[in-house]
Amino acid sequence: MKKAIVCGIDGSPESQAALAYATELAEQLDARLVLAHVVEPAPSPYATIGPVASATPPSFSITVEREAEGNRLLEELTETTGIDRAERRVVTGLPAEGLADLADDERAQLIVVGSRGRGPLRSALLGSVSTSLIGLARCPVLVVPPGAVIP
Repeated sequence: MKKAIVCGIDGSPESQAALAYATELAEQLDARLVLAHVVEPAPSPYATIGPVASATPPSFSITVEREAEGNRLLEELTETTGIDRAERRVVTGLPAEGLADLADDERAQLIVVGSRGRGPLRSALLGSVSTSLIGLARCPVLVVPPGAVIP
């Protein structure tokens, strides 16, 4: 199987900067480019009600709708950027875990994500997908900061 680079896409300008890096690296390394969008599952409306919580599955219709939106996002992005050889994957789960698991499934050599550039205080309070991903991934993670220029 050909080497793979997984690029996390959420539609933000930061993820588009990551995509530019990932595209260039995939070309230089002759690797497959896998664009990934992670959809968080919709919480069950019964999640906080006693014994029903464990027996009630998440709202599938909302999750399916979010997956369709993720597919549309990846389709539009590949059309507007002209990246026709990229593979597209929509995964359901928590963003960092979903990207790490997908990278394992694809036997990725690298995961590329954008950085929101929130700064240390806001990242500590709000959390950071890139920071979590670095701790979870079993391959190198490249975090592209805002304003980064492709060499």
